[in-house]
Amino acid sequence: MRLLTSHGSGRAKRFAGVALCCLGLLTAAGAAPGHPVKPLLWKIEGPGVAKPSYLFGTMHLGSEALVTLHPAAEKAFAVATTVHTEAPLDAATQVAAAGVMMRDDARNLTAVLGEALAKRLVLELKSINPELDAAPFEPLKTWAVAYSLPFLPEQMAGIKPLDLVLWERAVEAGKKTAGMQEVKNQMAGFNELTEDEQSRFLSTTLDYLAKTRRDGVDPLKEAVEIYLTGDLDKVNAVGSKWMVDMTGGEGNPLAKKLMKRILDERDVIMADYIAGVLKKDPEGIHFFAAGAAHYTGKTGVPAHLEKKGYRITRIER
Repeated sequence: MRLLTSHGSGRAKRFAGVALCCLGLLTAAGAAPGHPVKPLLWKIEGPGVAKPSYLFGTMHLGSEALVTLHPAAEKAFAVATTVHTEAPLDAATQVAAAGVMMRDDARNLTAVLGEALAKRLVLELKSINPELDAAPFEPLKTWAVAYSLPFLPEQMAGIKPLDLVLWERAVEAGKKTAGMQEVKNQMAGFNELTEDEQSRFLSTTLDYLAKTRRDGVDPLKEAVEIYLTGDLDKVNAVGSKWMVDMTGGEGNPLAKKLMKRILDERDVIMADYIAGVLKKDPEGIHFFAAGAAHYTGKTGVPAHLEKKGYRITRIER
C-alpha cells in the first residue's frame, strides 16, 4: 500500500508511494521488460557479522521489470539464507491483514461516509469498472478503502507485488522467511486515525484520482518507471508528490501524522529488528526487503544501523 512526512518536505521525499510502506497489497503493470538499471541494494557489515547481509528496497507494486531483479540484487538474494519482508506474507498473515482492514463498529461504510461522500465513492468505482459498486467495500474501514482505491485496477488484474514474489521465491527455494513486524503493528498508523480523518483521507484521495484522470497521468506507471532507474533522488521525489497529492496538499496535518507512524517510527523498529537478527544469527546471510522509502534519507534504516556500528554500503552494479 504501501503514502507520506513528519519532518517537512525533505522528509516527505522519503515516501515512495503508499505503496512503499505497507505489506505489498498494491500492484502495477505496464513497465517495459528488463530489470532496474541500478538495484536499490545495500550491503551490511559490522561487529560480529561473519558474512555480509543485505538491505533491498522494494516497491509494493508488480510488473515484469520490477520482479526481475538486477543481477547484483539477484546474486544477493541467491546467497541469502533468510529473506525478511516488512511483514510475513504467508497465507495466514494475508488473511489476518484482511481482518485488520475490516470495520469493528457494527456500521457499514456507506452509513459512516454520508450521502455525498458515498456517492463520490460510487462514481469513482464506476470509472474504474462500470460493474463495480460499493457493496464489496461496505465491511471495510474507511482508511482501507481510501488506501486501496488508486491501486484497485491493478489489484483486480491479480498481479503480484515484488515483495510477495520475493517471499514466494524464498519459500520455493527452501530459504527461511520472516517478517519484521506483525500486520497489526504495520497498519497501526492507519487504524489510529479518527473516523473524521479517515473520511478526509478518502475525500482527498478521490480528488487526487479525478485530477490524474483529467491530466492523463498514470501515477503507478510513473512510479514503476522511476523505480527502474535506481535513482534514489527520483524515487524519493515521486513519493513526495504522490503523498502530498493524496492527502490534500503540502503540509497537510494528516500526512504528517501518517508519516510519523508508518515511516519514521517504523524505520526505528526495522533497524532494531535487523540489528537483533544480525546479533542472533551472525553466521547467516540475511536479505531484508522493505519499501525503498525506509532505506533512504538521513533518518532511514541505514542511518539508524550506522549509529549502531554497522557499515552500510550501497551496491549499484
